[in-house]
Amino acid sequence: MTNTNFNRLKSEKSTYLLQHKENPVHWWSWGPEALLQSKEENKPIFLSIGYSSCHWCHVMGEESFKNEETAAFLNENFICIKVDREEHPDIDAYYQQACHLFTGSGGWPLSAFLLPDLRPYFVGTYFPQVAKKDQTSFGDLLKELSRAFHNDKDVVNENAQRATDTIKEGFLPKDKVKFQGHFPPASGILDVLKQYQDNDNGGYGQAPKFPQFAFYEWALEQMLEGIVPKEQGEHIIKSLERILMGGITDQVRGGIHRYSTDATWTVPHFEKMLYDQAAFLKVLSKLSLLYPSPLVFDAIYNTLEYIHVEMLHEQDYCFSAQDADSEGVEGLYFTFTRDEFIDSLNRADEEDEALSKNMDNLIKWFNITEQGNFDSGLNVVSLSPDCAQEYFTSEGWELVRKAKKALLMERKMRIPPMTDNKGIASWNFQMITALSDVMQYCQVAPIRSAASQIFNRLIEGVYKTFIKGEDGAKRLCHTTTKDSSLPYLEDYVFFAEAQLRIYELSGNVIFKQNFLDTLNYIKDQFIDGKEILTRAKNANELELYPNQKYSSFDQSFKSPVSTLISLTRRAAVLFRDNDLVQDMNEIIEEVTHEVLKNPIAAGEALRALTYPNDAYKVISCPKAWLDQEKFANFIGYFLPRFVFDFHEDGERWEICSATQCELNGEGIDNFIETLKPQGQAE
Repeated sequence: MTNTNFNRLKSEKSTYLLQHKENPVHWWSWGPEALLQSKEENKPIFLSIGYSSCHWCHVMGEESFKNEETAAFLNENFICIKVDREEHPDIDAYYQQACHLFTGSGGWPLSAFLLPDLRPYFVGTYFPQVAKKDQTSFGDLLKELSRAFHNDKDVVNENAQRATDTIKEGFLPKDKVKFQGHFPPASGILDVLKQYQDNDNGGYGQAPKFPQFAFYEWALEQMLEGIVPKEQGEHIIKSLERILMGGITDQVRGGIHRYSTDATWTVPHFEKMLYDQAAFLKVLSKLSLLYPSPLVFDAIYNTLEYIHVEMLHEQDYCFSAQDADSEGVEGLYFTFTRDEFIDSLNRADEEDEALSKNMDNLIKWFNITEQGNFDSGLNVVSLSPDCAQEYFTSEGWELVRKAKKALLMERKMRIPPMTDNKGIASWNFQMITALSDVMQYCQVAPIRSAASQIFNRLIEGVYKTFIKGEDGAKRLCHTTTKDSSLPYLEDYVFFAEAQLRIYELSGNVIFKQNFLDTLNYIKDQFIDGKEILTRAKNANELELYPNQKYSSFDQSFKSPVSTLISLTRRAAVLFRDNDLVQDMNEIIEEVTHEVLKNPIAAGEALRALTYPNDAYKVISCPKAWLDQEKFANFIGYFLPRFVFDFHEDGERWEICSATQCELNGEGIDNFIETLKPQGQAE
């Protein structure tokens, strides 16, 4: 008889799975063998989903999965499957929905208990090894769920079927939101959200606070269009300013952490995700047009530097994430005691002794205290909003920059958090799009140049890494840790988006054709009536869990459904083909009424739906203009409802809708003179 009593994760490539290869738990990776074993032994499945940089995944791993007694009970009573959510996003998405049903929330680690046919009969997240006042211990939970599986089969089966049916039907009520016109105006949406504003600290709601990147990007675009009242716009700017001053932004290296654990954006959950860096850059590139502050420009440049130095593989794709923990302690790498802060600045001081002479101010500006704002007297580095007038001077900001440089030198001497070196296709495509936004919208030449260097490396590296197969049969591979993968919506949508953005900055028609071909593939394989599916229809039978509808709400990153709507509307004018949008009308109608029930969680949908169809325009102009600096400096005035197309037939330019051309002229100077905003110098 084949021995199945061992941990099978040693041969995996996923960093997350390899973190658990020495557990006494007899882990299986996801696959038919584990599912068959569950049926043969008539055991429920314990499905544990997480990712390598997840702090609470580490905690549960240390407390429970290394515990011999807990492992023995798991091995005796469950088939234990460990899944990296970055390798299998559809599995994670499906059981996250089940978690919301059972507990009202989701997250990681995800702890799902399934029948052998994969229907969930209970799903939660982190459970402590020892019971707390508001949490059952993991051991007690295991005993109860094992007992229920064997002794309360009818109840368990009923719960599992109810959860399965609810996920299939969807959580949101089907009633429609009433409004006039094609979509509510931006000011109306912001007015409704005013009741949730944190007027003191910026943002919306209470802690924990997530930087709702797509929502802020939508708000900035509407402000740039001049259709947001001043009071509403001021809250958006204040919110982003507080994020940039807070500890959620890595003040020392650049980049942004996942979310803030407090209302003031001071203490973050420290892991850094690639998709967050992409979304951060997109927001900052447009913020720089409205708020051209060193705070913003430094954040863009430092984030680009962080990506280039710490997140770029030698094969020219980006890593997926960096851990929250180093040396087994959350945030240790990123934080400083008061003495460490002072010593770091003194060691890096120059002949003018500017840092030591201004030490009292710097301690105050950076919110450094003896007791700290984190664990064990440690301080998360942030900038005090109360002192902004002091450091928002040329002399003050130069001191801030010197202090950050000194702290970075100190951090380089520490043991850094682990970097998950897997590449994920959809996240890399999002980064390409983000870099293209920096190149289009940021008006600072060195920043555009830094973005361009990474952009050019990624275009080549990402093609080699994630596009597999021969001409005519190419496919996207989701992750570098798997030789093959299911065709996921997120990969194909964000690939299409990246192809369009590359075309708009290069004029290379290959990318334009790739964009159209990918849209057609998505239409054929992912759209099923009014639903857009998580994986391609030709992969329906490859897994036992349902191929569910993809949400139009933003989750860890912007919704691919909403991005797809934007892309089809842009494609309609680029290819002068209104059918591309007409084919999506039923989906657009349904998404509209879904997202208006919670607009702050649907920023990408707001970006996709705010404008009427006739607001979308294509700008056809000579490809040769791409080589002219004056053109590069001018295209930042055109928001995404304008699509650039190129020709090589003289100097004629024109602006058209999907059905007719409305404006035209000859030469780049005429183009700029005709279209530049009033009062704007050339």
